[in-house]
Parts: sequence; C-alpha cells; structure tokens
Amino acid sequence: MQSLTSQAVVIGVSCRLDADQLLEKRVRSRFSHRKLLFISPSLDDIQRLVEHLLILAKDSGLPEKYITDYNSRLTSIFSDKKFKGCLNSLMDADATTSNILRFLFRAVSYMDMESGFLPIESFLKALSSMQRQPKMDSLQDLSILDIYILVCMHRLEDKEQSSYNFTSIMKEYRSIQDAYKTSDKYASTVCFRAFEHLLDRELISFGDNRGRNQALEYRPVKLLVSSRELAQSLKLNTTCPAVLQKLFDRERYM
Repeated sequence: MQSLTSQAVVIGVSCRLDADQLLEKRVRSRFSHRKLLFISPSLDDIQRLVEHLLILAKDSGLPEKYITDYNSRLTSIFSDKKFKGCLNSLMDADATTSNILRFLFRAVSYMDMESGFLPIESFLKALSSMQRQPKMDSLQDLSILDIYILVCMHRLEDKEQSSYNFTSIMKEYRSIQDAYKTSDKYASTVCFRAFEHLLDRELISFGDNRGRNQALEYRPVKLLVSSRELAQSLKLNTTCPAVLQKLFDRERYM
C-alpha cells in the first residue's frame, strides 16, 4: 500500500492456499499483493538438517579417530529403517525446526557416556519421551462409536470448520453412514452418550465457557488428540472398521 504521503506494507500468514482470494474484489484490485508459499519440509529435508547438526566437523578439535568412528556410526544410523520411522513419527506430530531441535537435544542427552557414541536407542528414547503416553493409554480401549466421533471431529477440522458442536459432528457421522452404507449406525441418544464419554476422558473439550447456559449438544467443542495419536490409535485397534482408517488416511494425505 502506498501513496504520495505514506507507505505501508501488511504481512499476513495463513495455512489457506486461497487466502488472497478471500479479500474483497475492490481490495485486490486497489492494492498490489504478493503470495509466498512455504511448503512443509520433506523427510529428506529433515534428515539433511539432522545430519548437518549432528555430524562432527574434522576441525572440531576432537581426536581424528573418534570423529571418524562417530560420524561413521551416525551415517549408518541415518540409513536405518528404525531411524527413518522415528523421523516420520516426529514429523506427523510436529515438523517445525524447534521441535526437531528439542528431539535432538533429548537424543544427545541419552548418549552412551562410556563409548561417547549416539546409538539408535538414543533416538528411540528421545521420541518416546516426547510422545504423550497418557493420552495414548486413554485411546486404547475406546468403542467403535467413540472412534467414529473422533474421526468425524478430525474431518471437520481438516475442512477448516472453525467452530463445531455435537450437532455438526452428527451431520458428519450421518454423511459417512449414507456414503458407505456401514452397519455401524447408532441412534443420536447413543452417540451423545459416547460424546459425553469422550468429554469425561478429556479427549475432547468444550471450546470456551461462554456457552455454559446452552444445551451440551450446541456448545462448541474441540479435539484434544493430535493427528499422530489418532492415527496410532486406529492402527492399534484391531476392531476398527476399515472405512475409518480409509477416511482418516484420505484426509491426512489430501
């Protein structure tokens, strides 16, 4: 934005690719605008960052033989399937640079002090310490209907629906039933009991306290389970319908 008397620039950040199209037409035509797209890092990008941070430089002042052995062992770990799986799990939860640094700090803290090397177990322990195990324990013995509700909430959030409630969740649930003709069809009263069960488990919560006088089914709610935690829960639940895994995977990789 500029004029003869003043100049200004406005910077906005959004996860929507069509953010500029949401501006009013007169705004888009009156002011010049540019859009920069920052793509999420790939697994290769993250691995290169990890290698850059952990590989020792030859001029680091440490014994040459130690540097050679240390770097050789790390290079072997970087090609290990367990390590790549570890990075994948980390990226599913949070692929930001700050989270990667926290992960590496923990891995180094688990270094074998006798040998002075970083074994693969150091990275696995670091990942385990960063995962919220109590939440995973709460997800293990959920009913099929409980999982349906969680998946429906995840789908609503993926559709960038800023506010939703039990009624919105039921509409999503019914649309799945109508589309796939599954046998997992329950009455609204049964679904509401499952909804309350998830509230008691603290896997979901109300969005704010402003609607305390509203009926529970109309109060905004939010999901307290990450995409990674829900994905692991679906894989570990042997009774989970295939359609739920299919729907969840489709939303994650669209």
